[in-house]
Amino acid sequence: MKVRAITIGQKVPYLAEDKELENYMEQKLQRFSSFNNDLIQKLNNIGIEVQTKRLCSQPILSYDPQFYSKNLNETLTRIHDQLGILENILSKYDFDYFASCTVIADEQIQKYGIYEKLLLNEIPNFIKRREKFFTSVQVASKENGLNLSALRSSAKIIKALSQPDPFHNLNFCVSSNVPPDTPFFPAAYHLSEGASFGLALEMADEVVRIFESSKSFEDAHERLGVRFNEIYDFLLNICEEVATKNGIEFKGIDFSPAPYPTAEKSIGTAFEKLNFEYFGAPGSLIGVAMIKNAIPKRKKVIGFSGFMPSVLEDYTIANSLSENNFNLDTLLLYATICGTGLDCVPLPGNISERELFYILLDLCTISLRLNKPLTARLMPIPDRNAGDIVDFDFEYFASSKVMDFRRLSDTNEDDLFSSKEKSITFL
Repeated sequence: MKVRAITIGQKVPYLAEDKELENYMEQKLQRFSSFNNDLIQKLNNIGIEVQTKRLCSQPILSYDPQFYSKNLNETLTRIHDQLGILENILSKYDFDYFASCTVIADEQIQKYGIYEKLLLNEIPNFIKRREKFFTSVQVASKENGLNLSALRSSAKIIKALSQPDPFHNLNFCVSSNVPPDTPFFPAAYHLSEGASFGLALEMADEVVRIFESSKSFEDAHERLGVRFNEIYDFLLNICEEVATKNGIEFKGIDFSPAPYPTAEKSIGTAFEKLNFEYFGAPGSLIGVAMIKNAIPKRKKVIGFSGFMPSVLEDYTIANSLSENNFNLDTLLLYATICGTGLDCVPLPGNISERELFYILLDLCTISLRLNKPLTARLMPIPDRNAGDIVDFDFEYFASSKVMDFRRLSDTNEDDLFSSKEKSITFL
């Protein structure tokens, strides 16, 4: 087991004077750097490695009056420049990544218009110009419904990010029902005035070991629950101690057992240890339920805290896709039990915005109907078709193939994608 990320949440004074922004963030990050060193030392002392240190902020479009004090082009230029300032300061204090949700679009259904659409059009440029920057669009929530306009914009963003380098879609996701201070990227964002932090875990290996040595399904479920609670207890004690010492609120731990692209650290391998023939096999939905049910129902369990089938990040799942053992429908089925959704899914480069829109719509419908957090991080691969090899030069990705899916025509001009409907609130 490792800590995938220590994610600190802190509001950023976007559109303040550059020097004011710089001084404010210098002060905050100096303090956070000391906090990170403290926590990392405590975790290292018990043999737990921390992979990344991250920061997340409030949405860029927070409807502050400053956002409208200048014309949009000038505002977008300033955001680009200030993201550069932030990236430099983050590097200085050894932060690996930074996330700022672009807009909580479900809260803005009524006022969502041309200003918001033009801002979202700029997301691909925000990402392509920065190495550390991640962002998301929260398109739906149980309280507010689904913003169809933002969903259409999100499909457009995914297409734009895929050209010329599809890797840029790693830095963007579409979110539904995701609460603040979820520590996994790109969905992370922060709303409260004070600083806080949470942990994201990489512990698919824990699931593999327990399933491998269990004598039955009941035994596997019971032992996994015991182990997860043990992990919760010792991490809670360490985090609360360091939080109190440094005056930073500890929000909690996301217990989604994130994978790493080796066989022994794969949720797909864990399914095989339960004696399912392959990841995606009929009947394997019970494995998803087992993992979800074993996650502690404790106060400081936050975020997704569910099954995480990150396709390209998981060695065995990526291999199972290469063998055509599952498809998008399988992942959506798993998401009905509890998962992170559709993560790092390689798709044909010629997928249309309409097709992306409807894939996202299915995911959001599940999220709203079952009132659970889900995200989509979809990766169209230019000039590749279903079945073609996908092989990124990236430590956290395994080799796989482009996923096939049921195609749509672009001839229907009366469907939901083409309509002027702005929202759905009945789910």
